[in-house]
Amino acid sequence: MNKTFLEYVAEDIISKYGTDLSRIAVVFPNKRAALFLNEHLARIAGQPVWSPAYITISDLFRQHTDLKTADPIKLICDIHKSFTKCTGIDETLDHFYGWGQLLLADFDDIDKNMADADSIFCNLKDIHELDDISYLDDEQKEMLARFFANFSDDIDSELKKRFLSLWSHFGDIYHDYNRRLTEQGIGYEGAIYRKVASEQTLHLKYDKYLFVGFNLLQKVERVLFSRLMKEGKAKFYWDFDEYYMPSPSQHLNTSPSQQLSGGALVSSAPTNLTTSPSQHLNISDFPNELDNTDRDIYANMRRPKRIRFISSPTENAQARFASNWLLENHRYRAGRKTAIVMCDESILLPIMHSLPPEADKVNITSGFPLAMTPVASLVMLLFDLYTLGLRKKGTTLNPHYLKKLMAHPYAHHLNTSTPQHLTTSPILHHIATLIKQVGIATKPEGDPLTQESVFRMYTILNRLATLADSGDLLVDNTTLRRLVSQLVSSSSIPFHGEPVVGVQIMGVLETRNIDFDNVLLLSCNEGNMPKGINDSSFIPYTIRKAHHLTTIDNKVAIYSYYFHRLLQRARDITIAYNNSTDNGHTGEMSRFMLQLLVESGQKINHYSLTAKNHPTPLMPKPIQKDEATLSKLQQISHLSPSALNTYIRCPLAFYYQYIAHISEPAPDPETIDNRLFGNIFHRAAYLIYKDITDRSPLVEKAHIQAYLSNRTLLANVVDRAFQAEQCTANNGLQIINREVIIQYITKLLKIDQQLCPFSILAMEEEAKVYTSLSFTIPSEGALVGGYGIPAIPTQPTCSIGALKGGALVSSAPDKHYSLTIGGIIDRLDILTDKQTGKPRIRVVDYKTGNQPSSPIKNIDEIFDPNNIRSKHSNYYLQAILYSLIVSRSKRWNTANHPVSPALLFIKQAATNDYDSTLHIDKHPISDVTVYEEEFLTKLKHTLADIYSPDTPFTPTDDRKKCELCPYRMLCGL
Repeated sequence: MNKTFLEYVAEDIISKYGTDLSRIAVVFPNKRAALFLNEHLARIAGQPVWSPAYITISDLFRQHTDLKTADPIKLICDIHKSFTKCTGIDETLDHFYGWGQLLLADFDDIDKNMADADSIFCNLKDIHELDDISYLDDEQKEMLARFFANFSDDIDSELKKRFLSLWSHFGDIYHDYNRRLTEQGIGYEGAIYRKVASEQTLHLKYDKYLFVGFNLLQKVERVLFSRLMKEGKAKFYWDFDEYYMPSPSQHLNTSPSQQLSGGALVSSAPTNLTTSPSQHLNISDFPNELDNTDRDIYANMRRPKRIRFISSPTENAQARFASNWLLENHRYRAGRKTAIVMCDESILLPIMHSLPPEADKVNITSGFPLAMTPVASLVMLLFDLYTLGLRKKGTTLNPHYLKKLMAHPYAHHLNTSTPQHLTTSPILHHIATLIKQVGIATKPEGDPLTQESVFRMYTILNRLATLADSGDLLVDNTTLRRLVSQLVSSSSIPFHGEPVVGVQIMGVLETRNIDFDNVLLLSCNEGNMPKGINDSSFIPYTIRKAHHLTTIDNKVAIYSYYFHRLLQRARDITIAYNNSTDNGHTGEMSRFMLQLLVESGQKINHYSLTAKNHPTPLMPKPIQKDEATLSKLQQISHLSPSALNTYIRCPLAFYYQYIAHISEPAPDPETIDNRLFGNIFHRAAYLIYKDITDRSPLVEKAHIQAYLSNRTLLANVVDRAFQAEQCTANNGLQIINREVIIQYITKLLKIDQQLCPFSILAMEEEAKVYTSLSFTIPSEGALVGGYGIPAIPTQPTCSIGALKGGALVSSAPDKHYSLTIGGIIDRLDILTDKQTGKPRIRVVDYKTGNQPSSPIKNIDEIFDPNNIRSKHSNYYLQAILYSLIVSRSKRWNTANHPVSPALLFIKQAATNDYDSTLHIDKHPISDVTVYEEEFLTKLKHTLADIYSPDTPFTPTDDRKKCELCPYRMLCGL
């Protein structure tokens, strides 16, 4: 390998300044290159060296001002205050946060390019004043006029008026914000840079400032560089290659396809893959200390290289390939001359897990994501506990959230007395105290990652707590949780180690100024390289261009420079990209890869990664009825309609729930799922009618009107229902659900008011209906009918009706079973039938879900497993079964009245003449006994199927049913 750029720099420094470099400061774009340069200086000098000071460009600016760089969150909090003051818009910090970041980025760019904020944020309504602005040249006026033309046709549109109105305040916000920060002795980076660049005199600490490896310069940097150069205190070392940046002497003869943009490749060749040229040339303004014509330094891109492009179906496949790449030709032995560079740093973890054991010395520049550590999930659980989990005005905590917290692996480190104590103090201090407890408790374990992650989390919480105490951070706890989540997701834990030893694993930005022999560039897709290129700004492109602000062209040029500079001195280059087009991937290789194909002249080989293993879809297996299973079946003496519907939907799910007794995951009570929502509605309806029937045996219109005309009374009932379900409407989603339930109850009362007068026979727990059902299974399990179930004898015993039909096809002894079947009715009432004028009993079932689009056509559909999902036929089974039991009940139907099943779908119920009576093939079931014989035949077929030893518990073949099944993971789905 040729010498690296930093080796050439080190040689030049030693030759010009000797070994006493104590009065020299070497300025880099970032910190990493300093370690490598320092090592080169010591080696080249061959004797003790008084090292120079190594500082970043940010350090240089901060050393010459009294302003301190403010905390990022405080910057957003203060810009929010200025925004509210200048616009009069009372936007919450939570909603403003994203706006604030965008606005701050614009202000930062304005200051770093030393632009006139008032000119940029001029009131666009005064378009005609453009002609009088003398400071703009003709080109700038033309660019702005093209932009303003977009507003001329429909200037009064609401969207444009709001945008222009908001823009008219940006200048005021800019000035108010900077005054606010200056009064506190703080500033954002751009403001600090601008202040330093504008100072008339600077008290410089060093005799010489050597600027190494910069590329596209902003105005503040150019001003500072020019001042130091005029004072004879600045020297410059540029890193480039003739391939994309000819030397000044060659520039005059360069074809139009190779032009310059501040040291970055900006080809205007027919490929049109990068961006347009800039008017500024860094090397011309700030002469290079190295020889621009030295081809050993600046003509390496055209040297022969081994270049491979590799397409990959996934990101993980690239990570696994990194291991093979290191082992291939023993690249790992080259140590720091070998680099794995990630265009998307989210691939870091799979790379770490894929590293071969032979690569025992690895230096990772990118940090470990804080969001992926246990302490991050602990903090989110604590926030849930002290926001969603608060009850009774903060005096108690929801057991559900306590249980989730206690399941965390760090929970045993928490003080057991903490929960009751923490509900009375500010939440940030509470959680910070708990995290500190975890840090102290885990210290003896000696896990560096745990200690670093706890320390980083404690720092974040402490910083927020300080802002909250000072009044800078004024947000509610829900917003605070989101801010913490955002900070955690953008934080990482640095790895410790010797940076200049071993294979280097880094992001693109860390590669600046450092050269490698072997380079593996991963995730080099369009969108990753160049990285996140977008024009998100309040300042349109044309105005940015007119005022020399940073544009999308500049951003592309910078990444173009990073890409080509990384490759220019490497000899062995492998570039991988994801060719899939799912999960947000475009499947496109980077534009810079395409440019290499077109312009480099290098031979580039193409390969594809393929997975050797062929995934086999997991198919759930049926459960055979062995002796243990049959024994558990025989112990079941009671079945509910829900259990029967579960079996019809999927026999295997029935096995998991009723034979294996695998419980479904407990729902989160604070999210109010469909089940809990229905329970609260049912309880509210029960409380209202319990109150009415306690005072009167007959429900009259006046009784219902008392609730309809008093919303406070109605709301109190709903709140009592929430409390009965151990749930409190104390967050946004719950408050919305509370309002919906109040509306549903109102609908129910209006429907019932049309039925008055009527009597309620029983509700909920008082309306338990059960019966004994007997059936017989042939010993050999002979099959009958189209359902593949054992034959049923012609004379089974059943208290609610005799079973007819079905042929016994075995002469062996039969097995007889007897079950209790039934459940709880929502409401059992009796009213006068409008058609006959006679009493009719209704078995009413409240439904808060969606009504079936069409009724079932016959009883067969109730027991058809292919129909139970699409038409909600499970509702029919329960309603008809309960109605049959009531119709033969000596307790509920002594007068032998007709009984009807009624499904009251509250969501779709109309208020006028709504009929909740169940229909079959558009015919209302005015007397359920009409369907008794057919229904019981099918029911006993199903029971025989459940208990037959020859019929396994098979999985459903309808995968759509599996989507919401709580047991789908057991089936491998």
